[in-house]
Amino acid sequence: MKTNKKNNKMTLFCKMKGLSIEYDEGNNTFKYRQLSVCDDIKDFHKYAYVCINDVILFFGGHYNKSDYKYENGFVSKSVYKYSIGKNKWTTFQNILPNPLYDCVAIWNEEDNNIYIIGGEDNRYAK
Repeated sequence: MKTNKKNNKMTLFCKMKGLSIEYDEGNNTFKYRQLSVCDDIKDFHKYAYVCINDVILFFGGHYNKSDYKYENGFVSKSVYKYSIGKNKWTTFQNILPNPLYDCVAIWNEEDNNIYIIGGEDNRYAK
């Protein structure tokens, strides 16, 4: 009997860390690969992101010097692209209309739109 075992991949980013994890069901093994993180985004967290094929798009984010919410913080309007295959970062010239963090992004394959849901702006991040 032939079983359909496959490889599962997961990519994680948080502040200065990027990690690619691949699980091979057939061999029951994990492979880990450290990924580069763009200098402009490495101090941010709570950004929205969405993976479309070989690309991850990042929207906004919160930078906080003191690690206490809303104290000495900065909220980004920036949009970044990470190419998984090329291990390359790109910063878009077009930015979000408002600073944004603590939100999620969803890609709708039917209409090819990205929806950003929820979030906070910079009202409390001063």
